[in-house]
Amino acid sequence: MKVDVKTQGLGRLRDEACVLFADDVSASRKLVRRLGAEAYDAYRGLLDRDAFAAKAGELVTLHQGAKARVPTVVVVGVGADADLESLRQAAAKGVRAARDAGATSVSLAAPLRKNGKGTPRPVETASFLVEGAIVGLYRFETYKGTKAEKDVNQLSVVGMPDDASRLRKGAAEGEALASGVLLARDLGNEPGNTATPTHLATVAEDLAARESTLEVRVLEEDEMQALGMGSLLGVGRGSAQPSKLIVLTYTPPRSKKKVDTVALVGKGITFDTGGISIKPSAKLEDMKFDMCGGAAVIGAMQSIARIQPKVRVLGLVPAVENMPGADAYKPGDILEAMNGTTIEVRNTDAEGRLILADALTYAATKMRPKPKAIVDLATLTGAAIVALGYHHGALISSDEKLAARLMDASERSGDALWRLPINDAYRKQLKSPYADVSNLGSPGAGTITAGAFLEKFVEGVPWAHLDIAGMAWTERQDGTFTKGATGFGVRVLARLLQRW
Repeated sequence: MKVDVKTQGLGRLRDEACVLFADDVSASRKLVRRLGAEAYDAYRGLLDRDAFAAKAGELVTLHQGAKARVPTVVVVGVGADADLESLRQAAAKGVRAARDAGATSVSLAAPLRKNGKGTPRPVETASFLVEGAIVGLYRFETYKGTKAEKDVNQLSVVGMPDDASRLRKGAAEGEALASGVLLARDLGNEPGNTATPTHLATVAEDLAARESTLEVRVLEEDEMQALGMGSLLGVGRGSAQPSKLIVLTYTPPRSKKKVDTVALVGKGITFDTGGISIKPSAKLEDMKFDMCGGAAVIGAMQSIARIQPKVRVLGLVPAVENMPGADAYKPGDILEAMNGTTIEVRNTDAEGRLILADALTYAATKMRPKPKAIVDLATLTGAAIVALGYHHGALISSDEKLAARLMDASERSGDALWRLPINDAYRKQLKSPYADVSNLGSPGAGTITAGAFLEKFVEGVPWAHLDIAGMAWTERQDGTFTKGATGFGVRVLARLLQRW
Protein backbone atom coordinates (compact mmCIF):
# COMPACT_ATOMS: atom_id res chain seq x y z
CA MET A 1 0.00 0.00 0.00
CA LYS A 2 1.21 3.50 -0.83
CA VAL A 3 0.96 5.98 2.07
CA ASP A 4 1.43 9.71 1.59
CA VAL A 5 0.51 13.15 2.93
CA LYS A 6 -1.61 15.80 1.23
CA THR A 7 -1.68 19.44 2.25
CA GLN A 8 -4.22 20.86 -0.20
CA GLY A 9 -7.67 21.76 1.09
CA LEU A 10 -10.46 19.20 1.24
CA GLY A 11 -12.17 20.95 -1.65
CA ARG A 12 -9.29 20.00 -3.97
CA LEU A 13 -9.10 16.31 -3.14
CA ARG A 14 -9.44 13.75 -5.91
CA ASP A 15 -9.71 10.36 -4.28
CA GLU A 16 -12.27 7.62 -4.57
CA ALA A 17 -13.17 8.18 -0.92
CA CYS A 18 -12.53 10.60 1.92
CA VAL A 19 -12.97 9.74 5.60
CA LEU A 20 -13.78 12.64 7.93
CA PHE A 21 -13.59 12.49 11.73
CA ALA A 22 -15.67 14.77 13.88
CA ASP A 23 -16.20 15.13 17.63
CA ASP A 24 -19.63 16.75 17.26
CA VAL A 25 -22.21 17.64 14.61
CA SER A 26 -20.99 21.23 14.30
CA ALA A 27 -17.47 20.10 13.45
CA SER A 28 -18.79 17.53 11.01
CA ARG A 29 -20.80 20.22 9.18
CA LYS A 30 -17.68 22.34 8.71
CA LEU A 31 -15.64 19.42 7.40
CA VAL A 32 -18.27 18.21 4.93
CA ARG A 33 -18.93 21.75 3.70
CA ARG A 34 -15.26 22.01 2.67
CA LEU A 35 -15.72 19.07 0.32
CA GLY A 36 -18.30 20.97 -1.71
CA ALA A 37 -21.95 21.84 -2.00
CA GLU A 38 -23.09 18.46 -3.33
CA ALA A 39 -21.63 16.56 -0.40
CA TYR A 40 -22.95 19.08 2.09
CA ASP A 41 -26.49 19.00 0.68
CA ALA A 42 -26.59 15.20 1.05
CA TYR A 43 -25.15 15.39 4.56
CA ARG A 44 -27.49 18.13 5.70
CA GLY A 45 -30.42 15.95 4.72
CA LEU A 46 -29.19 13.26 7.10
CA LEU A 47 -28.78 15.75 9.91
CA ASP A 48 -32.25 17.16 9.33
CA ARG A 49 -33.64 13.66 9.83
CA ASP A 50 -31.55 13.22 13.00
CA ALA A 51 -29.87 10.26 11.28
CA PHE A 52 -26.38 11.14 12.54
CA ALA A 53 -25.16 12.72 15.78
CA ALA A 54 -21.34 12.22 15.51
CA LYS A 55 -21.31 10.04 18.61
CA ALA A 56 -18.26 7.85 19.21
CA GLY A 57 -18.31 4.94 16.78
CA GLU A 58 -21.25 6.30 14.77
CA LEU A 59 -20.69 6.29 11.00
CA VAL A 60 -22.46 7.46 7.87
CA THR A 61 -21.53 6.96 4.21
CA LEU A 62 -22.47 9.47 1.50
CA HIS A 63 -22.45 8.35 -2.14
CA GLN A 64 -22.01 11.27 -4.54
CA GLY A 65 -21.79 9.33 -7.79
CA ALA A 66 -18.84 8.21 -9.91
CA LYS A 67 -18.34 11.62 -11.57
CA ALA A 68 -17.83 13.51 -8.31
CA ARG A 69 -14.30 14.52 -7.31
CA VAL A 70 -14.72 12.33 -4.24
CA PRO A 71 -17.42 9.76 -5.03
CA THR A 72 -17.66 8.40 -1.49
CA VAL A 73 -17.56 10.40 1.75
CA VAL A 74 -17.49 8.62 5.11
CA VAL A 75 -18.10 10.63 8.28
CA VAL A 76 -17.11 8.94 11.54
CA GLY A 77 -18.05 10.29 14.95
CA VAL A 78 -15.32 10.17 17.59
CA GLY A 79 -17.25 11.77 20.45
CA ALA A 80 -16.54 14.82 22.57
CA ASP A 81 -13.95 13.03 24.74
CA ALA A 82 -12.00 11.56 21.84
CA ASP A 83 -8.36 10.64 22.33
CA LEU A 84 -5.79 9.27 19.90
CA GLU A 85 -6.91 5.69 20.49
CA SER A 86 -10.49 6.70 19.62
CA LEU A 87 -9.12 8.19 16.42
CA ARG A 88 -7.27 4.95 15.60
CA GLN A 89 -10.43 2.89 16.04
CA ALA A 90 -12.44 5.38 13.99
CA ALA A 91 -9.87 5.27 11.18
CA ALA A 92 -10.23 1.49 11.00
CA LYS A 93 -14.01 1.72 10.80
CA GLY A 94 -14.00 4.57 8.31
CA VAL A 95 -11.54 3.08 5.86
CA ARG A 96 -13.36 -0.28 5.93
CA ALA A 97 -16.60 1.51 5.06
CA ALA A 98 -14.79 3.23 2.19
CA ARG A 99 -13.46 -0.12 0.96
CA ASP A 100 -16.94 -1.65 1.21
CA ALA A 101 -18.12 1.15 -1.06
CA GLY A 102 -15.54 0.09 -3.67
CA ALA A 103 -12.84 2.73 -3.04
CA THR A 104 -9.19 1.86 -3.70
CA SER A 105 -7.76 5.30 -2.82
CA VAL A 106 -8.76 6.93 0.48
CA SER A 107 -7.88 10.21 2.18
CA LEU A 108 -8.13 10.62 5.95
CA ALA A 109 -8.84 14.06 7.41
CA ALA A 110 -9.04 14.77 11.13
CA PRO A 111 -8.80 17.80 13.41
CA LEU A 112 -5.33 17.92 14.96
CA ARG A 113 -5.68 17.35 18.66
CA LYS A 114 -3.89 19.65 21.09
CA ASN A 115 -2.17 18.94 24.37
CA GLY A 116 -2.51 21.00 27.53
CA LYS A 117 -0.11 23.66 26.21
CA GLY A 118 -2.03 24.14 23.00
CA THR A 119 0.71 22.67 20.80
CA PRO A 120 -0.57 20.68 17.80
CA ARG A 121 0.37 16.99 17.67
CA PRO A 122 0.45 16.11 13.98
CA VAL A 123 3.01 13.32 14.43
CA GLU A 124 0.82 11.36 16.85
CA THR A 125 -2.35 12.08 14.90
CA ALA A 126 -0.92 10.86 11.60
CA SER A 127 0.66 7.82 13.26
CA PHE A 128 -2.58 6.68 14.89
CA LEU A 129 -4.64 7.39 11.76
CA VAL A 130 -2.38 5.44 9.42
CA GLU A 131 -1.77 2.55 11.78
CA GLY A 132 -5.47 2.22 12.55
CA ALA A 133 -6.47 2.36 8.89
CA ILE A 134 -3.94 -0.24 7.72
CA VAL A 135 -4.70 -2.64 10.55
CA GLY A 136 -8.44 -2.13 10.05
CA LEU A 137 -8.12 -3.23 6.42
CA TYR A 138 -6.43 -6.51 7.36
CA ARG A 139 -7.73 -9.72 5.83
CA PHE A 140 -6.32 -13.24 6.05
CA GLU A 141 -7.20 -14.94 2.78
CA THR A 142 -4.20 -17.20 2.18
CA TYR A 143 -6.28 -20.35 2.01
CA LYS A 144 -9.44 -18.97 0.39
CA GLY A 145 -10.16 -20.01 -3.18
CA THR A 146 -12.14 -16.84 -3.82
CA LYS A 147 -10.42 -13.68 -2.60
CA ALA A 148 -11.74 -10.11 -2.31
CA GLU A 149 -11.63 -8.39 -5.70
CA LYS A 150 -10.83 -4.89 -4.45
CA ASP A 151 -8.77 -3.41 -1.66
CA VAL A 152 -7.43 0.01 -0.70
CA ASN A 153 -3.97 0.48 -2.25
CA GLN A 154 -3.44 4.19 -1.61
CA LEU A 155 -3.89 5.98 1.71
CA SER A 156 -3.37 9.70 2.32
CA VAL A 157 -3.38 11.87 5.42
CA VAL A 158 -4.74 15.37 4.81
CA GLY A 159 -3.30 18.21 6.88
CA MET A 160 -1.99 21.76 6.94
CA PRO A 161 1.09 22.73 4.85
CA ASP A 162 3.00 23.85 7.96
CA ASP A 163 2.64 20.37 9.41
CA ALA A 164 3.72 18.45 6.31
CA SER A 165 7.07 17.16 7.60
CA ARG A 166 5.61 16.08 10.95
CA LEU A 167 2.66 14.42 9.26
CA ARG A 168 5.06 12.47 7.04
CA LYS A 169 7.06 11.39 10.09
CA GLY A 170 3.89 10.25 11.85
CA ALA A 171 2.56 8.47 8.77
CA ALA A 172 5.84 6.56 8.37
CA GLU A 173 5.76 5.62 12.05
CA GLY A 174 2.16 4.39 11.79
CA GLU A 175 3.02 2.37 8.70
CA ALA A 176 5.99 0.78 10.50
CA LEU A 177 3.86 -0.14 13.52
CA ALA A 178 1.11 -1.56 11.32
CA SER A 179 3.60 -3.71 9.38
CA GLY A 180 4.61 -5.47 12.60
CA VAL A 181 1.01 -5.97 13.71
CA LEU A 182 0.09 -7.45 10.33
CA LEU A 183 3.08 -9.80 10.36
CA ALA A 184 2.12 -10.98 13.85
CA ARG A 185 -1.48 -11.51 12.72
CA ASP A 186 -0.40 -13.50 9.68
CA LEU A 187 1.76 -15.76 11.84
CA GLY A 188 -1.01 -16.26 14.39
CA ASN A 189 -3.66 -17.01 11.79
CA GLU A 190 -1.59 -19.65 9.98
CA PRO A 191 -2.78 -23.18 10.78
CA GLY A 192 -0.65 -25.42 12.95
CA ASN A 193 0.27 -27.68 10.04
CA THR A 194 1.95 -24.69 8.37
CA ALA A 195 3.17 -22.53 11.26
CA THR A 196 5.54 -25.09 12.73
CA PRO A 197 8.67 -24.13 14.72
CA THR A 198 10.66 -24.50 11.49
CA HIS A 199 8.26 -22.12 9.73
CA LEU A 200 8.69 -19.47 12.44
CA ALA A 201 12.46 -19.81 12.10
CA THR A 202 12.22 -19.38 8.31
CA VAL A 203 10.08 -16.26 8.70
CA ALA A 204 12.66 -14.80 11.10
CA GLU A 205 15.47 -15.59 8.66
CA ASP A 206 13.58 -13.96 5.80
CA LEU A 207 12.91 -10.90 7.96
CA ALA A 208 16.60 -10.53 8.81
CA ALA A 209 17.46 -10.84 5.11
CA ARG A 210 15.09 -7.94 4.29
CA GLU A 211 16.03 -5.59 7.13
CA SER A 212 19.67 -4.45 7.21
CA THR A 213 19.60 -3.70 10.96
CA LEU A 214 18.56 -7.27 11.89
CA GLU A 215 20.59 -10.44 12.33
CA VAL A 216 19.27 -13.90 13.17
CA ARG A 217 20.51 -17.09 14.75
CA VAL A 218 18.44 -20.25 15.14
CA LEU A 219 19.51 -22.74 17.82
CA GLU A 220 18.74 -26.36 16.94
CA GLU A 221 17.95 -29.14 19.40
CA ASP A 222 21.53 -30.41 19.67
CA GLU A 223 22.76 -26.91 20.55
CA MET A 224 20.03 -26.50 23.15
CA GLN A 225 20.85 -29.92 24.57
CA ALA A 226 24.48 -28.87 24.97
CA LEU A 227 23.33 -25.75 26.83
CA GLY A 228 21.25 -27.83 29.24
CA MET A 229 17.81 -26.63 28.11
CA GLY A 230 15.99 -29.62 29.55
CA SER A 231 12.85 -27.64 30.31
CA LEU A 232 12.30 -26.38 26.75
CA LEU A 233 13.31 -29.67 25.12
CA GLY A 234 11.15 -31.64 27.54
CA VAL A 235 8.01 -29.94 26.20
CA GLY A 236 8.90 -30.70 22.57
CA ARG A 237 9.66 -34.39 23.11
CA GLY A 238 6.18 -35.57 22.12
CA SER A 239 6.23 -33.86 18.72
CA ALA A 240 7.70 -34.93 15.39
CA GLN A 241 8.46 -31.24 14.77
CA PRO A 242 11.95 -30.20 15.95
CA SER A 243 12.05 -27.42 18.54
CA LYS A 244 13.89 -24.18 17.79
CA LEU A 245 15.17 -21.17 19.70
CA ILE A 246 15.04 -18.15 17.40
CA VAL A 247 17.23 -15.15 18.26
CA LEU A 248 16.78 -11.92 16.28
CA THR A 249 19.14 -9.02 17.03
CA TYR A 250 18.49 -5.37 16.15
CA THR A 251 21.47 -3.02 16.17
CA PRO A 252 20.71 0.71 15.82
CA PRO A 253 22.38 2.20 12.75
CA ARG A 254 24.98 4.96 13.02
CA SER A 255 25.10 4.74 16.80
CA LYS A 256 28.12 6.71 18.04
CA LYS A 257 27.89 5.73 21.69
CA LYS A 258 27.27 2.64 23.78
CA VAL A 259 23.57 1.86 24.00
CA ASP A 260 21.48 -0.31 26.31
CA THR A 261 20.34 -3.78 25.32
CA VAL A 262 16.76 -4.93 25.96
CA ALA A 263 15.58 -8.51 25.42
CA LEU A 264 12.07 -9.48 24.28
CA VAL A 265 11.04 -13.11 24.74
CA GLY A 266 7.86 -14.51 23.18
CA LYS A 267 6.19 -17.86 23.84
CA GLY A 268 6.07 -19.82 20.58
CA ILE A 269 3.95 -22.93 21.20
CA THR A 270 2.92 -23.44 17.58
CA PHE A 271 0.15 -25.83 18.60
CA ASP A 272 -0.88 -26.82 22.10
CA THR A 273 -2.81 -30.02 22.65
CA GLY A 274 -2.05 -29.80 26.36
CA GLY A 275 0.22 -32.83 25.99
CA ILE A 276 -0.62 -35.81 28.21
CA SER A 277 -2.83 -33.44 30.27
CA ILE A 278 -4.82 -33.12 27.06
CA LYS A 279 -7.24 -30.24 26.52
CA PRO A 280 -10.98 -30.64 25.85
CA SER A 281 -11.90 -30.78 22.16
CA ALA A 282 -14.11 -27.66 22.28
CA LYS A 283 -12.25 -24.73 20.67
CA LEU A 284 -9.07 -26.82 20.47
CA GLU A 285 -8.52 -25.41 16.98
CA ASP A 286 -7.79 -22.05 18.62
CA MET A 287 -4.63 -23.49 20.13
CA LYS A 288 -2.82 -22.54 16.93
CA PHE A 289 -2.86 -19.08 18.58
CA ASP A 290 -0.68 -20.25 21.48
CA MET A 291 2.35 -18.86 19.65
CA CYS A 292 0.99 -15.29 19.55
CA GLY A 293 3.56 -14.10 22.10
CA GLY A 294 6.31 -15.27 19.78
CA ALA A 295 4.49 -13.79 16.78
CA ALA A 296 4.30 -10.45 18.61
CA VAL A 297 8.06 -10.48 19.20
CA ILE A 298 8.80 -11.24 15.54
CA GLY A 299 6.32 -8.54 14.45
CA ALA A 300 7.79 -6.07 16.93
CA MET A 301 11.29 -6.74 15.58
CA GLN A 302 10.07 -5.76 12.10
CA SER A 303 8.52 -2.54 13.43
CA ILE A 304 11.64 -1.80 15.47
CA ALA A 305 13.88 -2.29 12.44
CA ARG A 306 11.83 0.36 10.60
CA ILE A 307 11.37 2.84 13.46
CA GLN A 308 15.06 2.44 14.42
CA PRO A 309 15.13 3.31 18.14
CA LYS A 310 18.49 4.03 19.77
CA VAL A 311 18.66 0.80 21.77
CA ARG A 312 19.94 -2.68 20.96
CA VAL A 313 17.10 -5.21 20.94
CA LEU A 314 17.15 -8.98 21.22
CA GLY A 315 14.05 -10.87 20.12
CA LEU A 316 13.95 -14.47 21.34
CA VAL A 317 11.24 -16.99 20.42
CA PRO A 318 11.35 -20.52 21.86
CA ALA A 319 9.32 -22.38 19.22
CA VAL A 320 7.91 -25.75 20.25
CA GLU A 321 4.90 -27.98 19.51
CA ASN A 322 3.23 -29.58 22.56
CA MET A 323 1.95 -33.01 21.53
CA PRO A 324 1.10 -36.26 23.40
CA GLY A 325 3.49 -38.45 21.40
CA ALA A 326 5.18 -41.65 22.46
CA ASP A 327 8.09 -39.79 24.06
CA ALA A 328 6.00 -36.97 25.51
CA TYR A 329 6.83 -35.67 28.96
CA LYS A 330 4.35 -36.69 31.64
CA PRO A 331 2.77 -35.33 34.83
CA GLY A 332 5.12 -36.20 37.65
CA ASP A 333 8.26 -35.94 35.50
CA ILE A 334 11.09 -33.74 36.75
CA LEU A 335 12.90 -31.57 34.21
CA GLU A 336 16.15 -29.66 34.74
CA ALA A 337 16.28 -26.17 33.29
CA MET A 338 19.32 -24.45 31.83
CA ASN A 339 20.12 -22.65 35.10
CA GLY A 340 20.09 -25.92 37.06
CA THR A 341 16.62 -25.49 38.59
CA THR A 342 14.67 -28.74 38.79
CA ILE A 343 10.97 -28.55 37.93
CA GLU A 344 8.23 -30.95 38.93
CA VAL A 345 5.70 -31.23 36.11
CA ARG A 346 2.26 -31.28 37.69
CA ASN A 347 0.48 -30.50 34.44
CA THR A 348 1.82 -30.78 30.88
CA ASP A 349 -0.62 -28.07 29.82
CA ALA A 350 1.40 -25.57 31.88
CA GLU A 351 4.05 -25.83 29.18
CA GLY A 352 4.53 -22.22 28.11
CA ARG A 353 6.39 -21.32 31.29
CA LEU A 354 8.68 -24.31 30.75
CA ILE A 355 9.90 -23.18 27.33
CA LEU A 356 10.14 -19.56 28.49
CA ALA A 357 12.27 -20.61 31.48
CA ASP A 358 15.21 -21.68 29.31
CA ALA A 359 14.76 -18.81 26.85
CA LEU A 360 14.81 -16.29 29.72
CA THR A 361 17.93 -17.87 31.20
CA TYR A 362 19.62 -17.80 27.79
CA ALA A 363 18.76 -14.11 27.36
CA ALA A 364 20.00 -13.24 30.85
CA THR A 365 23.24 -15.23 30.83
CA LYS A 366 24.41 -15.90 27.27
CA MET A 367 23.62 -12.72 25.36
CA ARG A 368 26.32 -10.05 25.26
CA PRO A 369 26.19 -7.27 26.15
CA LYS A 370 23.97 -8.37 29.02
CA PRO A 371 20.40 -7.00 28.75
CA LYS A 372 19.41 -4.08 30.97
CA ALA A 373 15.88 -5.47 30.97
CA ILE A 374 13.87 -8.47 29.78
CA VAL A 375 10.19 -8.41 28.78
CA ASP A 376 8.37 -11.64 27.96
CA LEU A 377 4.97 -12.06 26.30
CA ALA A 378 2.85 -15.18 26.42
CA THR A 379 -0.65 -16.54 26.08
CA LEU A 380 0.14 -18.13 29.41
CA THR A 381 -2.97 -18.58 31.57
CA GLY A 382 -6.73 -18.75 31.27
CA ALA A 383 -6.69 -17.08 34.68
CA ALA A 384 -5.67 -13.83 32.95
CA ILE A 385 -9.03 -13.91 31.13
CA VAL A 386 -10.88 -14.59 34.39
CA ALA A 387 -9.16 -11.56 35.96
CA LEU A 388 -9.19 -9.06 33.09
CA GLY A 389 -11.51 -10.41 30.41
CA TYR A 390 -10.73 -9.44 26.84
CA HIS A 391 -9.83 -5.81 27.50
CA HIS A 392 -6.36 -5.78 29.10
CA GLY A 393 -3.19 -7.81 29.12
CA ALA A 394 -1.75 -8.60 32.54
CA LEU A 395 1.56 -7.00 33.57
CA ILE A 396 3.65 -8.59 36.32
CA SER A 397 6.99 -7.16 37.42
CA SER A 398 8.98 -6.67 40.59
CA ASP A 399 10.93 -3.82 38.96
CA GLU A 400 9.11 -0.53 39.47
CA LYS A 401 11.01 1.41 36.80
CA LEU A 402 10.40 -1.16 34.07
CA ALA A 403 6.75 -1.55 35.07
CA ALA A 404 6.29 2.23 34.86
CA ARG A 405 7.90 2.31 31.42
CA LEU A 406 5.59 -0.42 30.19
CA MET A 407 2.47 1.28 31.56
CA ASP A 408 3.50 4.50 29.81
CA ALA A 409 4.08 2.58 26.56
CA SER A 410 0.69 0.93 27.01
CA GLU A 411 -1.06 4.29 27.20
CA ARG A 412 0.82 5.61 24.17
CA SER A 413 0.26 2.51 22.05
CA GLY A 414 -3.33 1.49 22.72
CA ASP A 415 -2.23 -2.02 23.82
CA ALA A 416 -3.94 -1.89 27.20
CA LEU A 417 -2.16 -3.41 30.22
CA TRP A 418 -3.18 -3.77 33.87
CA ARG A 419 -0.59 -4.45 36.56
CA LEU A 420 -1.03 -7.36 38.97
CA PRO A 421 0.96 -7.82 42.22
CA ILE A 422 3.81 -10.23 42.86
CA ASN A 423 5.32 -11.04 46.28
CA ASP A 424 6.50 -13.91 48.46
CA ALA A 425 2.99 -15.04 49.28
CA TYR A 426 2.52 -15.98 45.63
CA ARG A 427 6.05 -17.35 45.22
CA LYS A 428 5.43 -19.84 48.04
CA GLN A 429 2.57 -21.38 46.04
CA LEU A 430 5.14 -22.93 43.67
CA LYS A 431 6.80 -25.16 46.28
CA SER A 432 7.30 -28.80 45.32
CA PRO A 433 8.05 -31.75 47.65
CA TYR A 434 10.15 -33.42 44.93
CA ALA A 435 11.96 -30.63 43.05
CA ASP A 436 13.12 -27.05 43.41
CA VAL A 437 9.84 -25.76 42.01
CA SER A 438 6.52 -26.93 40.58
CA ASN A 439 5.27 -25.81 37.18
CA LEU A 440 1.82 -25.24 38.66
CA GLY A 441 0.99 -23.10 41.67
CA SER A 442 -1.43 -24.13 44.39
CA PRO A 443 -5.06 -23.10 43.71
CA GLY A 444 -5.79 -19.43 43.00
CA ALA A 445 -3.85 -16.56 41.41
CA GLY A 446 -2.86 -18.64 38.39
CA THR A 447 -1.61 -15.67 36.37
CA ILE A 448 0.53 -14.34 39.21
CA THR A 449 2.03 -17.70 40.18
CA ALA A 450 2.93 -18.28 36.53
CA GLY A 451 4.75 -14.96 36.58
CA ALA A 452 6.46 -15.91 39.84
CA PHE A 453 7.67 -19.11 38.15
CA LEU A 454 9.22 -17.15 35.25
CA GLU A 455 10.91 -14.74 37.67
CA LYS A 456 13.14 -17.62 38.84
CA PHE A 457 14.91 -17.73 35.48
CA VAL A 458 15.88 -14.10 34.78
CA GLU A 459 19.04 -14.25 36.92
CA GLY A 460 18.48 -10.87 38.57
CA VAL A 461 17.95 -8.89 35.36
CA PRO A 462 15.06 -6.35 35.61
CA TRP A 463 12.10 -8.23 34.13
CA ALA A 464 8.44 -7.91 33.26
CA HIS A 465 5.93 -10.49 32.11
CA LEU A 466 2.92 -9.77 29.90
CA ASP A 467 0.17 -12.40 29.93
CA ILE A 468 -1.77 -11.72 26.72
CA ALA A 469 -4.09 -14.74 26.82
CA GLY A 470 -7.25 -12.62 26.59
CA MET A 471 -5.88 -10.27 23.94
CA ALA A 472 -4.02 -12.44 21.42
CA TRP A 473 -7.03 -13.43 19.31
CA THR A 474 -10.64 -12.37 19.03
CA GLU A 475 -14.06 -13.28 17.65
CA ARG A 476 -14.87 -9.59 17.19
CA GLN A 477 -15.08 -7.58 13.98
CA ASP A 478 -14.98 -4.04 15.28
CA GLY A 479 -12.62 -1.11 14.86
CA THR A 480 -9.07 -2.41 14.48
CA PHE A 481 -10.17 -5.92 15.43
CA THR A 482 -10.81 -8.55 12.79
CA LYS A 483 -11.61 -12.17 13.62
CA GLY A 484 -8.48 -14.13 14.46
CA ALA A 485 -5.06 -13.06 15.72
CA THR A 486 -4.85 -9.42 16.89
CA GLY A 487 -1.11 -8.75 16.91
CA PHE A 488 -1.46 -7.47 20.48
CA GLY A 489 1.89 -6.63 22.03
CA VAL A 490 3.69 -5.40 18.92
CA ARG A 491 2.84 -1.75 19.51
CA VAL A 492 3.51 -1.67 23.25
CA LEU A 493 6.96 -3.20 22.70
CA ALA A 494 7.78 -0.79 19.88
CA ARG A 495 6.60 2.22 21.91
CA LEU A 496 8.57 1.01 24.94
CA LEU A 497 11.80 0.89 22.95
CA GLN A 498 11.11 4.06 21.00
CA ARG A 499 11.63 6.09 24.19
CA TRP A 500 14.22 3.86 25.87
